[in-house]
Amino acid sequence: MRARFLALSFLFAFAAAPAAAEVKSVHLYAERGFGFFVGDLVNARLEIVADSASRLQSASLPRPGALDYRLDLRDIRVREEPVGDGLTRWNIDLVYQIFYVALDVRDLQIPPFALRFLREGETETVRAPAWAIGVSPLREVLPQRRDDPTDYMRPDRGVAPSDAATPAMRAGAFVALALGALALVAHDRGWPPFHRRRARVFAAAARRIAILTKRGDEAARRAAMLALHRAIDAAAGRRIFAEDIDAFVAGHAEFAVAKERLIRFFASSRALFFGVADAGGDLPLGEILSLARSLAAQERSAR
Repeated sequence: MRARFLALSFLFAFAAAPAAAEVKSVHLYAERGFGFFVGDLVNARLEIVADSASRLQSASLPRPGALDYRLDLRDIRVREEPVGDGLTRWNIDLVYQIFYVALDVRDLQIPPFALRFLREGETETVRAPAWAIGVSPLREVLPQRRDDPTDYMRPDRGVAPSDAATPAMRAGAFVALALGALALVAHDRGWPPFHRRRARVFAAAARRIAILTKRGDEAARRAAMLALHRAIDAAAGRRIFAEDIDAFVAGHAEFAVAKERLIRFFASSRALFFGVADAGGDLPLGEILSLARSLAAQERSAR
């Protein structure tokens, strides 16, 4: 922050008693010294260097609020940092606001304030210096006399020409991107004009079986078997039995990766519904759901 301030700096040396706080220097840096108007904020920094055993008494800091009818202290912040050789620097950032409506260019005094430092029971008072800033009126009070009253009126500034093509091209590009994204969402959700696409029967079956797995009983397993059977029949367009798996896979190549699992599913189905012993064992609900989701993924990638 110091680099942003101009050279409005005040240096004070102190020769205190050995037991006192031994403040070495006080510097005040101001943002600038002129060009302020009513309502502007004025930033300043007070830097105080003292020995590290000293402590700044926070109760002595000025409180934010109105200083007089022309000036408010808006904010004050204190940071402490070591600077070597047993010294500490206190950086006190001050923010003032001007409420003085100037009628001409003049200086506005920023009042001083006192700070107290404590070391080994001894107190030393440091006085931050007063300083001035130049304030300016928002408008001239008495303009130069002119014979023609219209001379007091200044013409409006012309409107700078702008390039209308670039914003139009950008708007068109964003509209195209938005329409493309909308088309992708419509296709995924089956909105018109994509509502006549083939139904994702395995996706619907997987959702149904996922609900059934929460029950986990034998009736749920039978219902899951039937749901997957109905999905396979719907995908094939006819009723599919165990001996039809080769023909089903030949006509729907996207499901070829699941052929072995389909064979096991049909074998387990025969054992469940027709009592055919050793036809494939009991296929648990979790594996039925896994097969349905695998078929749903292949179904989705094929469209």
